[in-house]
Amino acid sequence: MQIRNKKTISGPMLEVDYYPVFSDGRRIPTRAKKTKPSTQAQEKYNRAQAKKKIVRLVNANFDNTDYFVHPTYEDWQAPQTEEQARRDIVNYLRRIKTKRKTELKKVTAELAEIEEICKGNISKFTAARLDKLRHKVKKLSEPFKYIYVMERQEYKSGKRKGQLNFHFHLFATAGLDAETMESMWPYRINCNRYQPEKFGFEAAAKYIAKDPCGNKSFAYSKNLTQPVVKEPKDGKVTKRYVERIARERVDDKEYWEKKFKGYRFVKLIKKFNEFNLNWYVSVIMVKADTGQPLVNPDAYDDWLDDVC
Repeated sequence: MQIRNKKTISGPMLEVDYYPVFSDGRRIPTRAKKTKPSTQAQEKYNRAQAKKKIVRLVNANFDNTDYFVHPTYEDWQAPQTEEQARRDIVNYLRRIKTKRKTELKKVTAELAEIEEICKGNISKFTAARLDKLRHKVKKLSEPFKYIYVMERQEYKSGKRKGQLNFHFHLFATAGLDAETMESMWPYRINCNRYQPEKFGFEAAAKYIAKDPCGNKSFAYSKNLTQPVVKEPKDGKVTKRYVERIARERVDDKEYWEKKFKGYRFVKLIKKFNEFNLNWYVSVIMVKADTGQPLVNPDAYDDWLDDVC
């Protein structure tokens, strides 16, 4: 047996995982042979997998120049099937994509016209206007990316008892203004600038972490940048080292920031497996120049549920 050290980089987020593997690289079993996880345990595993995937994708693809959008319905407007709700959000995304192309042509033409008129005679006001237009052209020229989570709600009481409503939590590439983004959804909506420094990684995770209605799913565009998984290093640290950091370095911000220079410490998550008697440790870091996100510790409680 040896310890594997694996790093995953998702935009500003760095995860450093320590876990046991056999000498040939295979994972050490976490439960006895021929035993299957309970339905509840499997659901918890699936939720942890989904949560980890969406957090990584959000951090690899979106920053504070993009949007965090919440389309939903008034209770009397809501579709009564998931299929129709899905069609609504897909049509909304299609409208955004079309509008971005139209707006890009318009803004590019406006930029060229102002540059031609003001050639060699640019005031501070004009320079600011040009910078704004150039930024908008740059943002609209980027491929449109999105990730959305769909949540289903069933009314338990009242006149709509038994009826459904749906909510979406959407991360989307900006370029259009918030008012335009809201105008293209014909129902109830709230469009905000995504603020990772305010929400932290929990912003992506909290809609996956708890599932009161038992039916959440997420989808994303095919052009997303995938997290970078570095080549794992086996045998560079010992089982004793992992046990020590699980016991002694849980809140040691200074230790981790010295070890991974350029990153700020967010949290260490640890879990002891009673079957194979090994510690599993995951250290969460964020690039120092992005600001320290606000972290809800509960957002990481099941971070290791997909590995042990």
